[in-house]
Amino acid sequence: MSLPKWRGALRQAGLGGLLAAAALGCGKEPYEERTDPTAAPFAEFGKRIDAYVTLRDSLAEKMGVLDETKSQAEIAARAATLATLIQGARDSAKQGDIFTPEFATIIATLIKTEYSRRTDSVIEQREDAQEELEEELANFVPAVNMVYPPQYPLATFPATLLPLLPQLPTDKVEYRIVSHYLVLRDVEANLIIDIMPNAVP
Repeated sequence: MSLPKWRGALRQAGLGGLLAAAALGCGKEPYEERTDPTAAPFAEFGKRIDAYVTLRDSLAEKMGVLDETKSQAEIAARAATLATLIQGARDSAKQGDIFTPEFATIIATLIKTEYSRRTDSVIEQREDAQEELEEELANFVPAVNMVYPPQYPLATFPATLLPLLPQLPTDKVEYRIVSHYLVLRDVEANLIIDIMPNAVP
């Protein structure tokens, strides 16, 4: 699984230095301080995404190839069936199964750093759009293994954030933002597979 241009973003955010300083405080050797503190969490995230995709693909294969020429009703029925199969296979799934605490700490720092560099006008536009979206979402609180309510809009993911995050198999899994949550969503099944609270300012 390929990972994106997050190393440069980490340097800009100063996160590598912060983590290295923390390692120094723990008494680690200088050579160890130079190792990339993000490598293991990002690699682990990649493994967990790959494991999820392998599982969901095995379940999707049972229903045959997705035929996009079918009616919207038939496509929706297939998505609902796939969601039910995934929910059953991941009935013990919980927050943090894919967004591990170590990974979440790094991503939250990157996102908050990116938001801190936005101009006042961009911040105001984001706040206006967020308020409008939250009104439409009412009291919706995302949860792992929940079907994303089809009556609620899917906000466009900010283009400035996407390069900071590990790449996903975009035809199968995608990032979404709901209020202050970063959400991992199965594209076809419309299923929330993990969430990261307080990830977005």
